[in-house]
Amino acid sequence: MKINNNIQALNAYRNLSGNQFKTSKNLEKLSSGLRINRAADDAAGLAISEKMRSQIRGLKQAERNSMDGISLMQTAEGALQEVHAILQRMRELSVQGANDTNTKYDREQIQKEIDQLKLEVDSISEKTEFNTRKLLNGSSAVLSSISGTADNAAAVVGNPKVIDPRLVTGTYHINVENIDEIVTINQVGAGLSDSNNINLDANSDFFPQAFGEYTINVRSFLANEVASTTQYSATIQVVGPNGLPLEERSVDVFQSNTGEDGNEFISIGGLNIDTRNIKEAGTIKVSIEQQATVSIYRGEDVSPENKIAAEKTMITNDGILKHGGIEFKFNNDIQAAETKFSITNNALAFQIGPNTNQNVMIDVPRLDIVTLGIEEIDVTTQKGANMAIFTLDQAINVLSDVRAKLGATQNRMEHTINNLQVTHENLTASESRIRDADMALEMTEFTRNNIINQAATAMLAQANQLPQGVLQLLQ
Repeated sequence: MKINNNIQALNAYRNLSGNQFKTSKNLEKLSSGLRINRAADDAAGLAISEKMRSQIRGLKQAERNSMDGISLMQTAEGALQEVHAILQRMRELSVQGANDTNTKYDREQIQKEIDQLKLEVDSISEKTEFNTRKLLNGSSAVLSSISGTADNAAAVVGNPKVIDPRLVTGTYHINVENIDEIVTINQVGAGLSDSNNINLDANSDFFPQAFGEYTINVRSFLANEVASTTQYSATIQVVGPNGLPLEERSVDVFQSNTGEDGNEFISIGGLNIDTRNIKEAGTIKVSIEQQATVSIYRGEDVSPENKIAAEKTMITNDGILKHGGIEFKFNNDIQAAETKFSITNNALAFQIGPNTNQNVMIDVPRLDIVTLGIEEIDVTTQKGANMAIFTLDQAINVLSDVRAKLGATQNRMEHTINNLQVTHENLTASESRIRDADMALEMTEFTRNNIINQAATAMLAQANQLPQGVLQLLQ
């Protein structure tokens, strides 16, 4: 028997200490609800969990960002809805002013309301705000410009239109090659059914003509007996792609050598028409477009490493080519060359994801009377009022295009919110499986360890009594 070292007591104490440590861990997990309270609990699990937590919080904030973005677009769209109502009223007034039952005095009164409506359009453009950010004054637009004629060798009409707001500010080039006129007869009539019967006249007074669908109306087809021969004539009217008549002429048809200077084609409204094939009255619809190979470069130099959109052979649609996120408009003056232009990007970025560059870009152009093309509307004459109807139709189309873009982006972001919510839910479930405590399991472990602690305490007391047996030897 020994009294210097009580091995049994040391053993009981060691087991008691171990059980108390386990019990302490159980209490910590039960009180916090977490399986991992510090890195030592599960180093790898903690690292994974913290990455998931950053994603979860980012997803929740991205969801709020998306909702704020939708609110901003709804504010802009609400203002544009009122502008639409103004344009419709202006068009109604123009239709009224085009009627010659009105006197000059009457039209002047109509013009007064139109002038006030124009002022209100400018006011809406300048004053519409969201969180003090102006929305319709052009501060959130993506702008493009061509410095001058020297930079516009390919003869782009106007400035390019940026349709991808992700394009960064800088210098760009479009290279146009292999141009070829494409003529398609969409509606045959009057004997004209071959695309070789019609083409654009580059020497016409109407040059450069717009691309698109032309309408040829053949009317008053007549057979005249002249010097024992029958000569045929017809009145031919050409209507441009914009729906406005270009020219109307009465010419000889259905015979050879009827054109000027013996040419088989007669130029009317900018179109060369082979009148030999016209044998009756009718209506022809012909689409004239241009085929070209287009590539886009970003930077001051046109080099392979600066190419952002590879060569693509396309056919224009109403003179428009879309490539590399940019829209270009051409007319019959298109050249095989290169055009230099610049882009200034002030588009709004909505952060709709938890990570870098997970955003949606939206641009809203300036929508004042100059941008809409209605600054010079004047209904004080019948001609002016009639032209105002056409001008306002174009302005309404411009506004509809902007509203459609805003609406499409809003619908996209609503789907984004749904996706963020689902991802947030699933990622939270995954993080919970790593980080959260199983309360039932921890309570079971706590109960077990608590009982063992009580037993170990009792055994320690018993072990401490063992050395007292030595006293029996001293009696």
